[in-house]
Amino acid sequence: MKTIYRALLILLLAACNSTNENTKGNKDSIVFTTENIPAERRNVNPQPVKIYEETTKSFETTDEFKVGLYETKQTFKYLIKISYKNLEAEDTLKVPNFGIEPSVEIVKGKNQPSCIVGFLDKSKQFRESKLIYFEDDKLKVHVLKYYGVYADTAK
Repeated sequence: MKTIYRALLILLLAACNSTNENTKGNKDSIVFTTENIPAERRNVNPQPVKIYEETTKSFETTDEFKVGLYETKQTFKYLIKISYKNLEAEDTLKVPNFGIEPSVEIVKGKNQPSCIVGFLDKSKQFRESKLIYFEDDKLKVHVLKYYGVYADTAK
């Protein structure tokens, strides 16, 4: 019985170490390793990963424009929670899988109140994705740019 288990273990190890005919000898091929980031998180942090707050004052009131980015079960998807003047809204931010742990950011927008949500790419450069602002008594989300990762496997 032990020899059967040993044989299965050796067969399993051999299968894991074998190369696919499509990738053999091709250094430009995509190789999936254990270093790749999993598509789902094991633990979702209930606290916001990033928060942006901006205070607006008028003669009558002082209001707080607040945007928070929250992790979801999906590693490359974040929940955006927005609040301002007793209004609340939600949206999502999808980050491309560059093979690195995603890093999200929120920066101040041009008009008050507004902000831009996005992410840092592999070279730590901010990539804007969505503009969040208040206009005509409504919270608005405007998509600035779409992103994706292209893998050329036709070589």
